[in-house]
Amino acid sequence: MNYYVLFCQTLKTEKVCSMFNRKNNVRAFIPRMETYIRKKDEIVLKVMFPGYLFVETQMNQEEFDILLNHLNEEKDGIIKELKKKDVSALTDTEIEFMYQLLNKQGILKMSEGYKDNGKTIVTKGPLMPFQDYIIDTDKRDMYALLSIQFLNRNIKAGLMFKQNK
Repeated sequence: MNYYVLFCQTLKTEKVCSMFNRKNNVRAFIPRMETYIRKKDEIVLKVMFPGYLFVETQMNQEEFDILLNHLNEEKDGIIKELKKKDVSALTDTEIEFMYQLLNKQGILKMSEGYKDNGKTIVTKGPLMPFQDYIIDTDKRDMYALLSIQFLNRNIKAGLMFKQNK
């Protein structure tokens, strides 16, 4: 399976995602994460990478480029395909990382953990295998920042702090 990343106009990303999902053998999604909203004391979904659309398909790079070229008016909102050295498919490492963090709906669920002598201990959720990569946390806004780069930025993920066990 190959993954391609498209940079889209932020307000048209949902429309472009729907258009791709009507095509055969293509699954498009917008990665989202659960975020804690302190003012409302609730967890909501927030887009992880505003303006980015992920496309999963069996197509190779050439076939995907042909599909993009044949979209005509349907490609309204697509700014460009992100490419690295003539290949836009995510690397195997990036795909594995994405599978570990996101659920099947493309959502990064909120993890749970606590602080112990300044170290963050993750007890539940997708951040468990990445606890050693946490470089910063915010107990007030309930998130962790990882030292892992994805799309040229550090990953920020929801982390619900519980009392020390």
